[in-house]
Amino acid sequence: MEVNKLYIIAEKQGVKVDRFLLKDNLSVSVKYNDSLFVGIDNDLSGAKEKVCLAHELGHCATSSFYNIYSPFDIREKHEKKADRWAIKKLVPKTLFTKALKSGYDNVYLLAEYFGVTTDFMQKAVDLYIAV
Repeated sequence: MEVNKLYIIAEKQGVKVDRFLLKDNLSVSVKYNDSLFVGIDNDLSGAKEKVCLAHELGHCATSSFYNIYSPFDIREKHEKKADRWAIKKLVPKTLFTKALKSGYDNVYLLAEYFGVTTDFMQKAVDLYIAV
C-alpha cells in the first residue's frame, strides 16, 4: 500500500493529519473528545513515513489510546494493537505468504518488497510466523 492511500484512509475516517516538527517522537496520535488527530514529523518520508502513519492510524482505528496518568493502563497493549492494524494494512498475510513463496526469504528483502522499514517487517514476521 502506498502512503497516499493511508492519507485517503485517514480522510475517510475523519482523522486530521498534520505535519510539523516533533521534538521527541516521529509521530503521535491523539483522541480529543470525539476528534482524532495524527501528527507526523516534517522530516519523515518514504518507508518511515508510511510505517509511522499506518501505526498512528492503527491507534485511531482500534481506539488504542492509553492514559499516561493511569497506573493501570498498559501502554504495550495499545502499541501492539496499533501495530497489528498497521501490519494487516501494509503487509497483508496473503501477500506476505506469496512473497515468501516467491523467494523473499529474509526481513531485508521483505521490507524492500513491501516498502516498509526492517523493524516493522520484523514485527510482521513475528505476527505471521509463530516463533
